[in-house]
Amino acid sequence: MLFWVIITIVAHFLNAIVSIIDKHIVSNTVLKPIAYTFYSGVFQILFIALIPIVGFTIPETRFFILGVLNGILFILALLIFYKALKLSEASRVIPVVGATVPIFTVLLSYLILGELLAAKQFLAFLFFVIGGFFLSSKLDHSHFSMIKGFLLAVVAGFLFALYYTLIKYLYLHISFFDGFILFQIGGFLGAMLLLLSRQNREKIFSTPEKVAKKTAYLFIPNKILAAVAAILIFYAISIEESNIVIINSLQSVQYVFLLLFALILSKKFPKLYHEQAGGNIIMQKVGAIILIGIGLVLLGV
Repeated sequence: MLFWVIITIVAHFLNAIVSIIDKHIVSNTVLKPIAYTFYSGVFQILFIALIPIVGFTIPETRFFILGVLNGILFILALLIFYKALKLSEASRVIPVVGATVPIFTVLLSYLILGELLAAKQFLAFLFFVIGGFFLSSKLDHSHFSMIKGFLLAVVAGFLFALYYTLIKYLYLHISFFDGFILFQIGGFLGAMLLLLSRQNREKIFSTPEKVAKKTAYLFIPNKILAAVAAILIFYAISIEESNIVIINSLQSVQYVFLLLFALILSKKFPKLYHEQAGGNIIMQKVGAIILIGIGLVLLGV
């Protein structure tokens, strides 16, 4: 079992939990996606507290600028993702994003990194993407219909693909923690840029106090959990022999965790985590999970 694959799977397990909580906060309160994105990004500046512990060396100017810009890019991707999440179930939006991320990553990794997949890796990639597609589509009266917010989810997928591909590129030139700190600084700056719009400021700072109190007990630990998952993903990407396309396509494993969590929570929160349980839907999702499992077997997991 490849070490970087194990790290990635653990990270996606944590991200499944984060996504479920994100759905609860964004959909169960009047907190706007723009406000949630802002607070998600602004707290990233707290990671500069790691500098006395892990150290920080300012890289070459081009890598410094690219690292910061990449952090800003993440905020944009996050905003579009949250807007899509507001429109549909987490167990459908996230698979759309996850299925498009590796597809775009194949092209971007070739253009930016010059990477090509080996035959077995390419087959695993196909199983992950096809499995993700079947988890994200609806079978209704013998034809497929796509989810609300599908286009937003695809755009978010492209931006996330670019973000992670640039992380891999930067980690070929700078150290792990230097890159991590740069991305967090960029994320903070990206959040602050949202304040340039008066309309955004009104949405961000008009969050009712009762909503802030209601979500604070979930928001802060959720962001900590997301940070741990991000560190694991970044570390997996930083490993020289790791492949960014496979790391991104392994997000299909997150869908399985996400589906299980959603099925469990749908009994307690049926309006929030409603999952269809008809015969066709069950067969569709079980088949998708089998395809994802085959992909993992091809990777030697």
